[in-house]
Amino acid sequence: MKAILSMFALGLLLIGAAHAQVPQRSRDGKFLLNLDQNGCALQGYDCVAMFTMPDQTIKGTSSFASEYEGATYWFSSAANKALFDADPARYAPLFGGFCAIAVAEGNLRPIQIWTHRIVDGHLTVNHNAKALKLWLARPVKNLKTAESKWPAVSQKEPKYDILKKGETQESLAATSFEGPKE
Repeated sequence: MKAILSMFALGLLLIGAAHAQVPQRSRDGKFLLNLDQNGCALQGYDCVAMFTMPDQTIKGTSSFASEYEGATYWFSSAANKALFDADPARYAPLFGGFCAIAVAEGNLRPIQIWTHRIVDGHLTVNHNAKALKLWLARPVKNLKTAESKWPAVSQKEPKYDILKKGETQESLAATSFEGPKE
């Protein structure tokens, strides 16, 4: 029994490592990107699908990959990849893929994919249910505030200090998950 629990715990650690968010500088070095360990934005989820099917989160695949500003984007289909390639700035997440409400508050925080929303034609993501609720309370005002703060905030080092010792982004997600929109 102890061996099974140990293997389960190791599996959870490996899964958590695969979804870790790692800050990296954009290709031009001007701002930070919130990437996974594969260099993927949005943890490999299809950002075009977030526009076309906003109530879903669809995982992309490395078979349909594009590069933009130093980040790799994965898509669920060749059609979505083609849409992205034609206008990547339209589909890429704002604020380097960091939590939008945190940027509005002057910080850089990790995200949970299910919090994605399209606000004023732009893809935004947030940290958790609480952050999403704050973002959606005044989405257009928050967007304008975040856009004005982004040049300065993008030069900060991300702080994942909201994670307690031994806690991972994934374990936090399990405790704060309120689920995608119905």
